[in-house]
Amino acid sequence: MSDEDYIRSSVKEADLYRTQGLLDESRDKFLQVLAFIQKSPKYSSHKKLIEGVKGKIRSLEKDSASNKDQKGAPMLSEEVQGLIKRLFSFSEEKNARAIEGAVALAKFGQHELALKEFRRLLEGKAVCVVAAKNIIRCHLALMAPRAAIDEFGQWLSGDLLSRNQLKSVRLFLVSVLDKQGMGSEVPEVMDGPSQGPESEEKQEDIIDICSVRLKMEDGAGTGKMLEFDVTFQSGNVISLIISPRQKGVVEHLSVGIQLPDMEFYSPIAIFRGSGVVSGKTKIRSGPEKGAYMLDIKLDSA
Repeated sequence: MSDEDYIRSSVKEADLYRTQGLLDESRDKFLQVLAFIQKSPKYSSHKKLIEGVKGKIRSLEKDSASNKDQKGAPMLSEEVQGLIKRLFSFSEEKNARAIEGAVALAKFGQHELALKEFRRLLEGKAVCVVAAKNIIRCHLALMAPRAAIDEFGQWLSGDLLSRNQLKSVRLFLVSVLDKQGMGSEVPEVMDGPSQGPESEEKQEDIIDICSVRLKMEDGAGTGKMLEFDVTFQSGNVISLIISPRQKGVVEHLSVGIQLPDMEFYSPIAIFRGSGVVSGKTKIRSGPEKGAYMLDIKLDSA
């Protein structure tokens, strides 16, 4: 995505937040855009653009001062749900766009809608494994690991996923539950007759990242490696949650910051790479209220 596309889509996202009454989320997104513009060699001298974004921030701050009682995620019309999925989907391939749109709903706080969308995608052979893993991520984001295990049990008794696909999903589920001591509770995939023509399956080549370690290059924690669980993943973009108690980390990891030294943990390997912070949003509702959702675009994943 070009700088121009990023700015345009981010402004649309911020405006959408505002129309839905999510004033703090809108302000945070405009602040991200402003920081990005000010660091951009191409747009840092664009005074009209910078002043326009600053004006929107000032307006939101006035509105927020008289509206401090936001509770829970808003109910969204079908039209707005579709708009969210279209705005936040950038991949050229249709199935990838659908996955990204469902992930966007989850990030917007609409976990139940995201689950519904992922379950619909589960019926499509091309992205069924990716959809299944994102269903698991949704359950974990809702602090419901038992629901993830139970839904996997339902897949075992159905025919949506082949045996090889079930083994791949189980490996991922066990990996993300191991830290909670629940990995051993995931039912096994028993050997037996193939569920459909295995040779015709198109296995996704995305590496599932369960957790990541970041090396702090600035601030009080300079030189330290911090580990975070990955909450969502869409292609080469991962999302993780940072506790509000880690104020220094939150302040340092602003949009556009390069992360040259990262360690990725997947069910099949541990590897190194780099990335850039592509988004940061304060969570206003749900189990992680007050924390920050950080999006990192990976250069090597």
